[in-house]
Amino acid sequence: MSDETVRFSVLCAMFQAMLRDRSAAKKRRHLRTFLDRVFTSHDHYFAALRLILPGLDRERGTYGLKESALAASLVDALGVAKDSEDALRLINWRKGGARSGANAGNFSLIAAEVLQRRQGMSSGGLTIKELNDALDQLASKENRGDKASVLSDLIKKTNSTEMKWILMIILKDLKLGISEKSVFHEFHPDAEDLFNVTCDLKLVCEKLKDRTQRHKRQDIEVGKAVRPQLATRVSDAATAWKKLHGKQVVVECKFDGDRIQVHKDGSEIHFFSRNFLDHSEYSHGMSSVIHQNSWTNLETQPAVLQAEAAITSTRIVQAMNWRELTTSLMHDGAVCTILLHMLTF
Repeated sequence: MSDETVRFSVLCAMFQAMLRDRSAAKKRRHLRTFLDRVFTSHDHYFAALRLILPGLDRERGTYGLKESALAASLVDALGVAKDSEDALRLINWRKGGARSGANAGNFSLIAAEVLQRRQGMSSGGLTIKELNDALDQLASKENRGDKASVLSDLIKKTNSTEMKWILMIILKDLKLGISEKSVFHEFHPDAEDLFNVTCDLKLVCEKLKDRTQRHKRQDIEVGKAVRPQLATRVSDAATAWKKLHGKQVVVECKFDGDRIQVHKDGSEIHFFSRNFLDHSEYSHGMSSVIHQNSWTNLETQPAVLQAEAAITSTRIVQAMNWRELTTSLMHDGAVCTILLHMLTF
């Protein structure tokens, strides 16, 4: 069965089962059953995996919808008055109160309660393909009215439980209690390694269709985002010092900037965000900074650089707030000097 025939309700049933079972092994077993017995079309794995791991899907554009904007769009989609009880519950989803109950602060659950009174429990038979098509449309729309129209169509084709999961997919946080690492392992033993050097979920699904066939380890490729190795988080400095076992360390100032990964191959330069998005719009403001620095080795060979991008105003000669960073990166480098602290992989 493929994305054209498997209903989204089946995937929702797997999500619900994962929520019920606290055991990590049982959660993995539910996913294994879905992949082995339900979603059996190996050529369409990506259609399902992008819904299970929405935070790793880079094929679809951003929705531009966090909870507040999503609440406003849902109010429009439902066609209710903005001062109605349901509208206020959606808009004030963070607030508690007598009617909020245990779901206060959980937008998807608050929305499901509102929708249940209007949708009921009968499913409209939405397929995985139809959902992905609708989410593509949602990401492509720019104004709130168009986004509300897409959500309205989805509401007509789903029940409240299905819409709850759709909203969680849009927010890219399913809260299933199963790690990304576990999902990758159940899909294919080499899936995590391949994703770490490509940051491309679609490529992983296309190359690893057969779980019984091992994949040859792939090297880092300049021009494709790579997941950096992160330091272990500790609670305080004393714990960190204990783990160092008395070794000498170098401590440097933490610049108030934004993490960025720079790929340079000759004159071609890519700027990847922490979410693996290639920001070509940064080239105008940053490329000159890369070329002007006297890194001899970078002129002759490809390099992947992990950087912290910070800015300082050339007009008032002082550091600027990181919130001003994105705008500055897209404009003339003469206005702001972009400071890149780089570590070669």
